[in-house]
Order: sequence, then C-alpha cells, then structure tokens
Amino acid sequence: MSSKFFAAAASGLAAFAVASGAFAQAAAPLAKAPAAPAAPAVTHGAPIASLCVFSAGGVRGGSQTGKALDARIKALQTTAEQPLSAREKALQTKIDAFNAAAKTPAPDINAREKQKADLELEQSALQRDVAHMQMELFATNETAQQSYATELQPAVISAYQSKQCGVLLERSAVAIFNPAMDITPQIVAALDARGKAGTFQALERTKLTPQQAAQLAAQLQR
Repeated sequence: MSSKFFAAAASGLAAFAVASGAFAQAAAPLAKAPAAPAAPAVTHGAPIASLCVFSAGGVRGGSQTGKALDARIKALQTTAEQPLSAREKALQTKIDAFNAAAKTPAPDINAREKQKADLELEQSALQRDVAHMQMELFATNETAQQSYATELQPAVISAYQSKQCGVLLERSAVAIFNPAMDITPQIVAALDARGKAGTFQALERTKLTPQQAAQLAAQLQR
C-alpha cells in the first residue's frame, strides 16, 4: 500500500512537513531486465539411491494448504490496513488545509496553534495505531508459520519414508540434481491429505494489548 507519514515541522506558524511512510511504500518499478538466455540442456546421471531433494517454496506455493495460508495472511493484512489508510487520508486532507491557511496571516493565532496541536495529536494517535497493527500482524504471521510447520513436518516424513530416502536436501542447497530425486510432489500430496487448508482459511488476527505490543516491539529491536 502506498501512503505517507507526517513529520511535524512547523515552528511558529510554519506548515507541517509531510514525510513518506505510515505504511511501507512500494518501491518504484525497476527497468525491465533483459530476457535470460535459455538454460542449456542437462544430461543427468543416474539418480543416487536414497538421496532425495525437495523445494520448501514449491511445497508452499504448490499445495492447497500453503495457498490457503498465504491468501488468508494477505487478506488479514488488507483488512487491518484499510481503516488506518482511510484515517491517514483524512488526516492528510486536514494537514493540506492547514498548510494552505498558514500561508496567510491568522485572524486568531491561538485558534491556529490549537488546530496545529490537534493535528499533531491525531498524527501521534495514528502512528501509535499503525505500530500496534504491525505488531498484531507480526504475531499473527508467527502463529500461522508455526502451525504450518507443524503440518508440514509429518508430510515431509511421510514422503521421505515412502520414497525410502536416506538423506533429504532442500532445493536451495543443490545446484543441479536428477529430477527423479525430487519428492516435492509427494510432500504436497501428503500435506494436502491432512486436510488443514480450511483451518488456515479461518485464521484470525492475533489481538494484543498495548503492553503486549510494546513488549513484542522491544523484543524485535534486540
């Protein structure tokens, strides 16, 4: 989501400076990279008995369980950000109006100073709520990943045993391998057979008290 965070800049009657950042802004699109050359054909040797390979990303992206988890986390994030984004937009409108009015002498300096102070308070409240939301989403994601790992482990073991593997390597640790050694499809099937996709689809956002959110933020900064 693209949005702005405001940093108060005014001294006296100067306008607020607006900085970027309430939510993480999407990076500017990069120039399109040239097409990669076609990979050369590879002639594999015989599969190594009992040596197996799998792709953790392939399991996550290829299984209904992994897809359900990722879709739900994305939906929870969108739901959490929407009301804060609306508040930010409304606050930005107020700041823009204040900035425009500040270009002319104030008929009532005290009233203008109070308006400035009120905007600063509203800005601080928004920043606080954004930080709290981010901690709740982080906690939600941590819980979800732990639950996914709990479901994935027996699926990996099941595929490992059924293929009579003696060693199992993650795809990223191997440069090239005979595709016959890849047990990713078997792990995907075993994971989905556990029937937990619906559980992840029903995942709810973790609620934190202000104290819990502050403690989590402090832990992440260590």
